[in-house]
Amino acid sequence: MKSSALPRKHRAWIALYALEGCEQDRTEILRINNVTESDLTEFEEGWLRLRCRSLAPSR
Repeated sequence: MKSSALPRKHRAWIALYALEGCEQDRTEILRINNVTESDLTEFEEGWLRLRCRSLAPSR
């Protein structure tokens, strides 16, 4: 796998967003973002917190 300028956590978050949209094959999304299923599991909780914050109405 090639290296990336983005940290693994951020690549996993990008993959999770892509998977949420279901526009590509899961294996392809993992390959493109250079992450594994384990990476997704490790960073999913943080991604969910980030996602909930971005969906919350601003005050």
